[in-house]
Amino acid sequence: MEAESITIPIEKEKNLRRSLVFYIKIKGIMSRLAAIVMIIILSPILLLISAAIRLDSPGNPLFAQKRVGEKGRNFTAYKFRTMRINNDDSAYRLYLEQYILQNAPYKIKNNGEPVFKLVDDPRITRIGALLRKSNLDELPQLLNIIKGEMVFIGPRPDIPFSVSMYRDWHYRRLEIKPGITGLWQVAHRKNLNFDDMVRLDIQYIEQQSLPLDLKILLMTVKTIFTGDGS
Repeated sequence: MEAESITIPIEKEKNLRRSLVFYIKIKGIMSRLAAIVMIIILSPILLLISAAIRLDSPGNPLFAQKRVGEKGRNFTAYKFRTMRINNDDSAYRLYLEQYILQNAPYKIKNNGEPVFKLVDDPRITRIGALLRKSNLDELPQLLNIIKGEMVFIGPRPDIPFSVSMYRDWHYRRLEIKPGITGLWQVAHRKNLNFDDMVRLDIQYIEQQSLPLDLKILLMTVKTIFTGDGS
């Protein structure tokens, strides 16, 4: 009886590991296939957005930036450029330091509600503001999904400057591939401090499954149509 009481939990753990490995493989395959289809279907829109960015502000319509992905590996993430070229990011870095190290909000509204997202950023162009509000600036990350660096659902990839300020437990959000959207993106992220955001990422990592991914995708669509830029 003692041997049996030990064997059953071990077999259960093995089955859970197999299920997780299968889920991760299926998730990666489905993400890549969906990304390829989306790029083909959305190619006219991608070209129109690129042209609009060039007309609004000189420079490459695509913005490439080093991000930290799964297991702390760096990769180049792509977005539509929403800012002017050669901008001063000192105010943004100060915001990140206060947000990550102190869980401090960017500002407090008149009604006392804290906002943990950088708003009224003077670096953002007119077209850039529209792209961010509609989340269309994220579309080039479909390329990162095809390359296997990202998936649709997962923690957002952070920049090395931010990761350098992580506390030990924050690194758990780097355990899986980053995503274009995730649990905290559909949880009104402007009202979440950094620690709470990481807790939601860890919650997703511990509970990740295809049904949960589908739920987050549906919630993401709803969030996009509300136009709050989350």
